[in-house]
Amino acid sequence: MTDAANSIFQQTVIMFIIVIIGALCYKFRLINDEGKKQLSNLVLYVVNPLLIFMSYQTEMREDLLMGLLWTTIMAALTYTAFILASKIIIRDKEKREAAVERFSMIYSNFGFMGTPLIFGVFGNDGVFMMNGFVTVSNLFIWTHGISMMSGGNHDGKKGGMPIVKALTTPAVIAVAAGLICLFTGIRIPEPVSTALDHVAEMTTPLAMIVAGASIMSAGIIKSIKNPKIYLITAIRLIAFPVLGFILIAFLPCADMPKMITLIEFSCPVATIGTMFAIKYDRDPEYASQIFAVSTLVSAATLPLIVKLGTMALEVLHTI
Repeated sequence: MTDAANSIFQQTVIMFIIVIIGALCYKFRLINDEGKKQLSNLVLYVVNPLLIFMSYQTEMREDLLMGLLWTTIMAALTYTAFILASKIIIRDKEKREAAVERFSMIYSNFGFMGTPLIFGVFGNDGVFMMNGFVTVSNLFIWTHGISMMSGGNHDGKKGGMPIVKALTTPAVIAVAAGLICLFTGIRIPEPVSTALDHVAEMTTPLAMIVAGASIMSAGIIKSIKNPKIYLITAIRLIAFPVLGFILIAFLPCADMPKMITLIEFSCPVATIGTMFAIKYDRDPEYASQIFAVSTLVSAATLPLIVKLGTMALEVLHTI
């Protein structure tokens, strides 16, 4: 697992070099706000789901299925803990920015940042196991998350997004289609599978270019002057990952699903939080600033958290 920690560091450096390229593209108007939105949609609706789907184009193995089951369980456990903790930390829920702060604490950028990292370190096996976390994350975001950001009033109706919406996000559809192929033995023939693999491998560069453009558009100089943002960032990138790791460290499963889950909930603030803030008038500028700062700071915290998690698991094995 030490190699995994070193790989995370190298992969993080690679990703942030691409983030810088994305920021420069926005700075010099090679990408504008409309282009950023289009690239974001391309990643969310095509490239990332294809990466998830293609991870199921493999032989069915017991270790993969158990890893998938455990990441599902660990995601549900940690999200429940994060939601409860956020209510204790942010008590004044009537403030306009309170929902943004809670959402930023709870939900990580598991798709844009987590998926490329998992793929870069653990390959398709890691993406396969990660899909349990992805499915649970989408269920929580499109039910609890949207209810919190909308104030319980979604599109003029009380309550959160219907569960059917959570189950029809591109990532969850990709998981469902992948599972069907896995259990039925359906395999995508050549040359189609190679073409789909090529598109799926675009996840990291496209996602990081969008992240870089988003950081530049958020007004990073203004962001770094707000001390409250650093508190939210510290909770998202340090306090909650530590809390989450404590909850999963002693579970009776292999280290790989634990490390995948740790990486996923140690990522910076979810980009979809800014989209929800725009839709429900929850201070989108503040949301984008938290996203920008947390994404930059995660370049240091993510490898550190993974390294500490790896060391902790090695110590637990000796007890």
